[in-house]
Amino acid sequence: MRLEALIAGAGRVVEGDAQLDAAGVCYDSRRVQPGDIFFAMAKDPDRNQTHIDEALSRGARAVVMRRWSGASRPAATLIESEHPRLLMAKAAARLFNWPSRQLELIGVTGTSGKTTSTWLLASIFEAAGEIPGVIGTLGIRIGDRHIPTELTTPESVDFESAMAEMVRKGVRRAAAEISSIGLAEGRVDELNFRACLFTNLGRDHLDYHGSVDNYFGAKLRLFSELLARSRHPEAAAIAYTGDPYGRRILEAAPRRKVSFDLQPGADVYPLRCELGLNGIRAAVRIFDKQIDLESPLLGKFNLLNILGAVAVSVALGIDVDAVVEGVRRCPGAPGRLEVVARPNGALVMVDYAHKPDALAAVLEALRKLAPARIICVFGCGGDRDRGKRPIMGEIAARMADVPLLTSDNPRTEDPLAIIAQVEAGLIGAGRVRGSGGYLVEPDRRAAIGLALSMARAGDMVVIAGKGHEDYQIVGTRKFHFDDREVVRDFLRSQQEDGGA
Repeated sequence: MRLEALIAGAGRVVEGDAQLDAAGVCYDSRRVQPGDIFFAMAKDPDRNQTHIDEALSRGARAVVMRRWSGASRPAATLIESEHPRLLMAKAAARLFNWPSRQLELIGVTGTSGKTTSTWLLASIFEAAGEIPGVIGTLGIRIGDRHIPTELTTPESVDFESAMAEMVRKGVRRAAAEISSIGLAEGRVDELNFRACLFTNLGRDHLDYHGSVDNYFGAKLRLFSELLARSRHPEAAAIAYTGDPYGRRILEAAPRRKVSFDLQPGADVYPLRCELGLNGIRAAVRIFDKQIDLESPLLGKFNLLNILGAVAVSVALGIDVDAVVEGVRRCPGAPGRLEVVARPNGALVMVDYAHKPDALAAVLEALRKLAPARIICVFGCGGDRDRGKRPIMGEIAARMADVPLLTSDNPRTEDPLAIIAQVEAGLIGAGRVRGSGGYLVEPDRRAAIGLALSMARAGDMVVIAGKGHEDYQIVGTRKFHFDDREVVRDFLRSQQEDGGA
């Protein structure tokens, strides 16, 4: 495609040929192919120039950047843009022929529940006889194919490329997690949404956004701006109105609005429900209809995820029988309150809860299942929002019988310093370090083993923070580490020792 057509209306050529044919669009200098347009987006000028130099050495025919700062002009076309990432989104949509206009794209945003909601929707699509498409934290799913990704909401080039493949494979509907950072950076600004779902709002990404107001403002854009300009005549906003931010979402949304809640008064709500160790059973009112649902998922927060997925499905016009079957057959997303083992009458689960609201929701859900004790292994990641650390400690102190504090992904911070900051919340809640209060084991593998060795019949062990992740980041290195594997290895070794 001609460079001039790709950047029309959003970039200024300052050097070179605007009529050249572009082979592709790329933002990672390590992945540039000959003939590509390279978008330089690093904030640090020196790092940006290094990326540009590498991209040119790999054969980039054009470079888009804010300002050229090199010593000499290269033998390539140079384009200046105040917002290279926004221009890249336009170029990617044009290059792949606007695939979000060729399928029904459902955007899911919120602090918690995004991944499970997209998996529920995919299961419902599949029950309706469709090929499911999913984009999110766990990667890209196109039917049975899985493509790993590093970002919850991919950069626009990867997003558009994935949707283009979905269109080729016959995907009719796709559900995508839309993160606040993805919204703030404009990665999804050129997408055409059929419907958007808001799950809830808690504390997250304040290291990036600076305040809860900014964090919410980023999510609000999905409804007030992006959904508002959808080309679909029946574009719909769906929100949980038990959260005041959900009510604000619907107030700002200009198109069709669908509410869900645990209480009467919403468009979708449960008339009655049973939450047990075997899952959820509920009679749900949907406008003027009633349906009976069964799900293997656990806890009240998963009931909310189900209600949200049901509300979206109704807005899309999916047959009720497919909705019921899709909910019934969905096992949940990997690492989301995933049951790993049931040793000696105990229940061992892993969950991705690494935010205060998510941890509180998981512990509340487990408490309502009447366990003998809740043993909670948890920690906080490094190089992220430090303000949430004592809050996480306070939540574990208040809601778990045995809080067991350990390391998460310390990254470049001192793991013991992170633990001390979380521990302040435990102490402030009146807990005393020791067997009767809370425990500390910085080594995550040893902490999981300690929790399992303590578990008795009727106990629930929840290992929180990493969920589906199969790595641990220490310093700048990433090591293989999967909480689920550690649990299975420990229990296997226990059996072998017992057999010996």
